[in-house]
Amino acid sequence: MKNNCINSYHCIIFVIQFDTFITKKNMVNKNTIAEPKEELLTIKEAAELLKVSEVSVKRYISKEVIPSVKIGGARRIIKNDVWDSFLEKIKEEHKSNIASEPESPYLVKHEIENEEKKSKIGFNDLMPSEWALLSKNVINEDDILNHVWNDLSSPRNKYQLEHGAVYPVKLAERLIKMYSAQGDTVFDPFLGIGSTIIAAQGLNRHGVGIELNPKFANIAQLWLNDVQDLFANNNHYKVINDDCRNMLNHIRKDKIQLTVTSPPYADFIQKSLKDRETVHKTSIIKHENNSTVKQYSEQGNDFGNLPYKDFLKEIKKILADNLEITKPGGYSCWVVKDYRDTKNKIPYIPFHSDLAVVGQEAGWLYHDLIVWDQTGQRRLVLLGYPSVFYVNQNCSFIVVFRKPKSK
Repeated sequence: MKNNCINSYHCIIFVIQFDTFITKKNMVNKNTIAEPKEELLTIKEAAELLKVSEVSVKRYISKEVIPSVKIGGARRIIKNDVWDSFLEKIKEEHKSNIASEPESPYLVKHEIENEEKKSKIGFNDLMPSEWALLSKNVINEDDILNHVWNDLSSPRNKYQLEHGAVYPVKLAERLIKMYSAQGDTVFDPFLGIGSTIIAAQGLNRHGVGIELNPKFANIAQLWLNDVQDLFANNNHYKVINDDCRNMLNHIRKDKIQLTVTSPPYADFIQKSLKDRETVHKTSIIKHENNSTVKQYSEQGNDFGNLPYKDFLKEIKKILADNLEITKPGGYSCWVVKDYRDTKNKIPYIPFHSDLAVVGQEAGWLYHDLIVWDQTGQRRLVLLGYPSVFYVNQNCSFIVVFRKPKSK
């Protein structure tokens, strides 16, 4: 009897101790679960989740919009509360954009899905759905500007503010995605402060640009250095301070897959500046439409100082040289804007049409025309009132040339 009591006593002690051990173990496990290690994403993984380009993800990182850490020379995104809230915000924006996107009668959903299943990609590395999305011939600010920053009065950074007429890097990115593949070389004969070469760097293309103005060429190099310091790659980039009339001295034949550029608009800028200092001193055009237009230089060989007819003759020569350095089947995209010269009784100057004509005379195929609607960034102004009615010129054109393929 006594032995049975002792055995029962030991059993009770053992059970209590075992329960205590299990309880402690569970507490340890709970603590372990409560404090997980932070999950990390690559830039590519983040881009896929956000449904944006890798370049956009890099911008978010550089602006510290999303948390990141550098590990072994590569940047990683930290999945924490900040990331989760940002992801939800982007998803909501995508929903609103998808809802407003008109359905194409030519590229219906099931056709695209069938092509996706074949796992084919185009010459530019695009899947059918990406190809279709980029195929609109009218693009607006919502298509181009980073949605996170579209509440700002101007998307220009410290480098872009030094130049009077820049297009968004996102516009150059869009064209680069459409007409080139990773590893191709992108060229800009009128580089300015470097938007094209920055876009090429972010999309893993080689890049080269020529800029006449030494100040702008230096800014382009500084901007490129900054981007390379943050997101370096093994591609080659070159900023050349020279006249683009000498491009054949710098670039070999059949080297370039894509040119993206915006030439100086002859002496239109000079006329525009004089007009704003007289007629539009206090108007919306000068003060509310985000314009920081400036004369590029006073050099006689600057395209921005040439009369329009002389300008077209010189541009034809540039297009001929551009054709020579472009690969067969390669592209050349020119971002331009039409103008008015009412003081000389010329109501409308169809710059984009004139450019298309000289491009064809130089040997290019007139491949496409894209309209860039900028109404969202500019207020309407009263023109010609009350005697002559003019519409506001709140759009630019992208004239797309293609080099004929070799026979």
